[in-house]
Amino acid sequence: MKMEMDKENIVQAVVIMDTFNSNFSPLTDNKPMGFLEVAGVPLIDYVLESLALGGVGEAILFCCQNGQKIKEHVQKHQDNKSLWSLTMDIQILMSDTCQTMGDVMRELDAAALLKGYFVLAGINSITNMNFASLLEQHKQTCKKDKGTAMTLVYKKLSWEHPLISSDRSTFLAANENTKKVLVHKRYRPKSKEKIISLPLDLVLNNSEVKLHHNLVDTNIALCSPTVPPLFSDNFDFQTRDDFIHGILINEEILASSLYYTLLKSNQYAAAITNWKTYQTVCRDILHKWVYPLSIESGLYSRDKYTLTGNLNFVENSAMLSRSCVLTENTLIGAKTQVQDNTTVTKSIIGKKCTIGNNVIINGSHIMNNVIIKDNCRISNSFIDDNCVISEGSNLHAGTIIAENVKVESGSDLKGRIECSIDNDKKLQKSESSGTEWEESSGSSDEEFIGFDKVWSDSESCYSSISSADSSLPDSPVPDDTKMFLQEVIDSLARGYDEKLKCDYLILEINSSRYAYNIQLNEVNFFVVRALLSMPVLSEAKNVLTTVKDILKYFRPVLANYIKSKSSIMDCLRAVEDTCLNCEWLDGKSGQILHLLYEADVVDEDSLVDWYAELKENANPFVKQPSLVKFFEWLQEASEESDDSE
Repeated sequence: MKMEMDKENIVQAVVIMDTFNSNFSPLTDNKPMGFLEVAGVPLIDYVLESLALGGVGEAILFCCQNGQKIKEHVQKHQDNKSLWSLTMDIQILMSDTCQTMGDVMRELDAAALLKGYFVLAGINSITNMNFASLLEQHKQTCKKDKGTAMTLVYKKLSWEHPLISSDRSTFLAANENTKKVLVHKRYRPKSKEKIISLPLDLVLNNSEVKLHHNLVDTNIALCSPTVPPLFSDNFDFQTRDDFIHGILINEEILASSLYYTLLKSNQYAAAITNWKTYQTVCRDILHKWVYPLSIESGLYSRDKYTLTGNLNFVENSAMLSRSCVLTENTLIGAKTQVQDNTTVTKSIIGKKCTIGNNVIINGSHIMNNVIIKDNCRISNSFIDDNCVISEGSNLHAGTIIAENVKVESGSDLKGRIECSIDNDKKLQKSESSGTEWEESSGSSDEEFIGFDKVWSDSESCYSSISSADSSLPDSPVPDDTKMFLQEVIDSLARGYDEKLKCDYLILEINSSRYAYNIQLNEVNFFVVRALLSMPVLSEAKNVLTTVKDILKYFRPVLANYIKSKSSIMDCLRAVEDTCLNCEWLDGKSGQILHLLYEADVVDEDSLVDWYAELKENANPFVKQPSLVKFFEWLQEASEESDDSE
């Protein structure tokens, strides 16, 4: 009976393995979208690992083409005992007749393989979200509204973030109290529409309406058992947008409704829909925003990378000339050779590549077994597997080279060129009409296929600069220390949510410390700053009560780092810095110190010395009312103690 119950409660996910567009042509003409490598790892490996880590027990991979290749890849994983294969069952379905997502859903309905509530995702979705908890949240919504068909999953970012500005943006209006979707509109990139019309009855019938214009569509939804039959009953539902639009305009007829949920600040999700979003997600993975997904995911867990500074990752079997230069944000794959006087900047180079002498590679993505000969210039371009770029060639401004192509010596390829091979094995320009992104790019001077003309330096989902939902305060922090701080926040937030043992978290923090070469006094400082910067605090109704709970839970972590006079001073400086930069702690410095004092993290002598130092340096922080009040209380408590003795 118990086994049957567990089987009934298993979390199911459907992953649609095709995107039903030519946005990544000619790369995906002869191989599955799931084999597109993102920061050196195939998409399918990220997806399978994220499903298993997110609590999915059974995944259905639905393939409309290249299904046999997917099946062989999954079998290889299972033979090699990949971690996800130990906890998750995989079913691979194939159909040559499905041309749209709607066709897939109708096939699934006919096959009756879905047991109840399920996760619906695309092969192009990269995330570290907890699917099981979100699906449970969806079930709770269904209890309140029996007609709930789907909960849409979004990530909230700043309007300028490249994941929004590079793709079709979403405008969403919803009931603020229930999260029920009322209006859902999609806009083409760089849309010039400036006016949004809302039906009057929408405002009159809802006490509070929330408007969102800065949401990233993760291409992930939480579905009720009614979703497949709805597709079967409505053959005009071909895409997910068709489904959403149909439900909203026929809500009463279909007796169905839609809801939405926003991911927390420490959760990552993005859909790779074009070359710009591809480039952004590659960078985010290098920057470890998608942890625990990383460049060592899947079968590539055997690859071991060394971080050489400035976010340059080099696989241990790669061979680099002493005169080559890796400037920043680069990845060099296994058994790749980089020869004399070559410079690589903000680029990803795959496995078993040979890069010649005097080559300059900037903002580019080079796959596996590629040969780039001497004196080449590769800028903001993509080169697929098994290509040869002959001497003196210049590829720039968004050139896309398909697999097995040889570029002749001295070639100058620029802009929207998709290189492939015809029957005579000659280089030719693709005749494709272009992707949705290309068609909407606008001005004629943008002669590139989707990569930025320069590698985007804009911040990621968790950046304090560009994301309104970030957990990091705005004070300037150098890159390596910013990365370390964010990793500590992520570790602690996950530990607090999932009630992990503090010993494990200390190991994670120490591992990050060595990866970024952080000094011990900086670790002390950033651990305290991270504890006071956790996302849960920005959402808490009673911040001080939550801080007290956090200090109690993480007492072993604090005891591991804050145990000497110098480390206590590091702790106090972190309190000062965080109280100045986190709005949820504004004006609460005295109360925070009181909590630390009561928890025996800081002692009276250290507090007095630190306060004297603030006064001596005429630090304006010393005048904060709550701080003054705390030290008055501390002095009175000390005098009373002396009197009693």
